[in-house]
Amino acid sequence: MRVVTSPRPARPWSAEEDQLIRSLYPDYDSLQRRLLYRTRSALKHRARHLGVTAGRHVWTNVEVALLRALYAAGVPDRALGGPFPHLQLGQIRAKAQHLRLTRPRRAPVLLGVPPLDAVRQRAAQAGLSLAELDRRARTGRYFQSCRRNLDLRCIWRAAQLLCGEIRVTWDDADP
Repeated sequence: MRVVTSPRPARPWSAEEDQLIRSLYPDYDSLQRRLLYRTRSALKHRARHLGVTAGRHVWTNVEVALLRALYAAGVPDRALGGPFPHLQLGQIRAKAQHLRLTRPRRAPVLLGVPPLDAVRQRAAQAGLSLAELDRRARTGRYFQSCRRNLDLRCIWRAAQLLCGEIRVTWDDADP
């Protein structure tokens, strides 16, 4: 009967190797160049054993329900860290994307220019984003860029698209 042994006998990990893993993690290529007799798999297992790697978070139903409620309420990204202090913002965004969560569309910012404000509000009521309004009205990025200068051609195109009209009225009765 033939006994098969591994080509390399298992070596216990030294303190120097552990320190090297702590200092070079997660650069496994560099670790393999320095520790030739250790496989990549062994290095990964040792890094996990030493607690160097970030642990994987498994979302609970309570956390998912809280995330759904926060997204439905339109909470911005900067406020998501409070309810989930143990998670990074990237992890929270990834879970929201996985769940296909979206925030409600915000009301357009009022600029103090009545024709622009009227067009932007009407587009929001029609469910159009400003980018979609610009695309359909062929106005470049006029409504997206939040300018306060009036371009009557762009406003006229948007008014036509939104089934509106532009009227000119005079305050005085004298011509």
